[in-house]
Amino acid sequence: MSSYSFTNAAVKDLDDICEYVARQDSNAASQLFDAIRKKCKLVASFPNMGRRYSKLAVNLRGFVVENYVVFYYPREDGIDIVRVVSGYRDFETLFLEDE
Repeated sequence: MSSYSFTNAAVKDLDDICEYVARQDSNAASQLFDAIRKKCKLVASFPNMGRRYSKLAVNLRGFVVENYVVFYYPREDGIDIVRVVSGYRDFETLFLEDE
């Protein structure tokens, strides 16, 4: 059975995003969280379906949910989610900071 896990950085990203969205609309924050979780479950079953981000890091992949990109590494039985960020962010700078 495939599964997904979140790094501490990804959990913090999700917390920050949901807190920000909830300031305007708590239902929207809940719906966004559910949409991300649902897509994570789907991608965990098909880990190579996401877009490749090899220029940022070896084997890094990602998929979009609304205006956010969920970055992950595929593994044999699912995916490891490393970051969840706004699609407007500078991804190269973000991954340089994480090194």
